Amino acid sequence: MSLMQTLRIGRLARPLEDLLRVPDHAFGYPLLRPEGLTEEAQEALLGLCPSGAFFREGRTFGLDLARCVGCGRCALARPEAVGEMKRLEVAVTRKEDLVQRVDLERGTFLDPGPPPPPRPELALPTLAFREVSAGDTGLADSEVALAGNPFNDMGRFGFSVVASPRHADALLVTGPVSRNMAEALRRTYEAVPEPKGVVAVGNEAISGGVFAGSPEVVGGVDRVVPVDVYVPGDPPRPGAILFGLLLLAGRVRQRLVGGVLR
Repeated sequence: MSLMQTLRIGRLARPLEDLLRVPDHAFGYPLLRPEGLTEEAQEALLGLCPSGAFFREGRTFGLDLARCVGCGRCALARPEAVGEMKRLEVAVTRKEDLVQRVDLERGTFLDPGPPPPPRPELALPTLAFREVSAGDTGLADSEVALAGNPFNDMGRFGFSVVASPRHADALLVTGPVSRNMAEALRRTYEAVPEPKGVVAVGNEAISGGVFAGSPEVVGGVDRVVPVDVYVPGDPPRPGAILFGLLLLAGRVRQRLVGGVLR
């Protein structure tokens, strides 16, 4: 039996397959449609995105999921140029894989090559995490908490949260790293015994989010400590966080490559 078929424990816990599916009523992650990226559509997308997630570099048009706030304006205004990914297997081991790049001359996505594999030393039957809010608004922290509720039940996957970094196998870090928290995050990371991993949860933890460029913010987590897995979203849903933890542990393969699910 597959991982998705076997990991269902308790009356309320939902199968992993259901947790990784975006509900019909909710907006998924935006996906560029190369055939619809006319000059007019490009200008419209560049102008309407409130977070500057779209960009144009020469004859390349792109979308950075680490800057997307999930408002859905792009898909509503320009459905011919932007579709949706209704899956939550969006955690990656390489930050560049959160960026969709379209070659406008060929009308195809640029292939960044295969992603790096997970670290084999973290392929443990159980993983204990210490959560660090390095300047978060509280949204991503709430989603991490929901990953442990009876519906998501991350404990059935062997994941647990511990109070001390000395008892942890990895860190779950949320929020842009504020200048006041940079040294605390660094010391917390140093206190985790080897081998250790780091999961950056949410766009603020990946790129600084809407706080990027603020003089009070250092930036994403990887500006302070090395990051193994990036989970995009503003905030990411619990299913995306669970997939990121499974990716860290080497129990699933990375699905998002060059911003596109494969």
